[in-house]
Amino acid sequence: MKDQEQRLVDTFLSLIKIDSESFNEKTIQEFLANRLKELGCKVYVDNAGKKYNTTAKGNVMGFFPGTTKSQPVVLSAHMDTVSPGKNIKPIVKKTRITSDGTTILGADDKAGIAIILEVLRTLKDKNQLYPPVEVVFTLTEESGMQGAKNLDYKKLKGREGLILDNEEVGELLVQGPAVNTIEVWVKGLAAHAGVCPEKGISALEVAAYALSQMKLGRIDKETVANFGVVQGGRVTNVVMDELYLKGEARSLNNAKLDKQTAHMKACFEKAVKHFTKKIDGKIRKPQVKFVAVQRYPAVHVPKGHPMVKAVLAAGKKQGLDIRAVASGGGCDANILSGFGFTLPNLGVGCRNCHTPAETLELNEFFKAFQITLSAVLAYRK
Repeated sequence: MKDQEQRLVDTFLSLIKIDSESFNEKTIQEFLANRLKELGCKVYVDNAGKKYNTTAKGNVMGFFPGTTKSQPVVLSAHMDTVSPGKNIKPIVKKTRITSDGTTILGADDKAGIAIILEVLRTLKDKNQLYPPVEVVFTLTEESGMQGAKNLDYKKLKGREGLILDNEEVGELLVQGPAVNTIEVWVKGLAAHAGVCPEKGISALEVAAYALSQMKLGRIDKETVANFGVVQGGRVTNVVMDELYLKGEARSLNNAKLDKQTAHMKACFEKAVKHFTKKIDGKIRKPQVKFVAVQRYPAVHVPKGHPMVKAVLAAGKKQGLDIRAVASGGGCDANILSGFGFTLPNLGVGCRNCHTPAETLELNEFFKAFQITLSAVLAYRK
């Protein structure tokens, strides 16, 4: 293993030995702030962590001076891991690193952090031109991108760069969906289910009717929708009078997302009309409260964007035909896109993330570093 590759591995191993499950990132936040200072960065830690229940103070930002005039290039990764991520015991093999099987490995996203730190170290040692680099290490990405949502982004001058938080190095994520979280409260009318069920209005039936009229699952190649939470009912002999549903709609196309959300709302409105009836001489109808809130905006990085071109060109030098593709999931890139950042998401070589079977494929890990370094060196604006 080359000296630089060994440094990458050593850095990665040191990072995963720092427990940093979501909402418990104080130790790694402090470690990374100090490490960035050692590499020659001016460091700023914002107050994002004070805006929700986490142990850390905030996101870590490092400002690394360039040797040529340019806008800064942004490199970002997140500090937290999912559970089980405590007391990780890595096993280093010839071609990959795994955990001992009792925890995750934490390559998501500490492989990304290790790559960024090694890029800075390499630039510091290089006698050549490179742009300023702004590093962003975010909190609590795995639990709602809380760090990115509360990032003091006005401290950053750069608006273009890379996020290192994807699996395969052969995929560069350039599109990601906008997502609406949808909550529905249905209120019917209680009645004794054994004595006079006709005097009740079942909230369950109202919801079932609405869902039977609704397009769910795969709507088209850009749009999906789902209800995953249903809560209601207390006993079997009462017509259910209240029901709560929670779901989502997501699409790469904002107009399609709006259309799907409106369709889902209309299905519940139709159900209200369908179950309106006269009971004891009075017109009674169910009530529905439908609330849709955007969880995060879409990402759309043009395939002709200079950063995309730089990554694809760097990939070819590493013998990779990197694909610029869309993702069905979300990451910090979605949130930062809403703040005006253009950050395609490069893979770091991990597999089976969020499970004890997670691995870091070393060949891809090393290539991801070389690609990131090349893209940074090529950046000028």
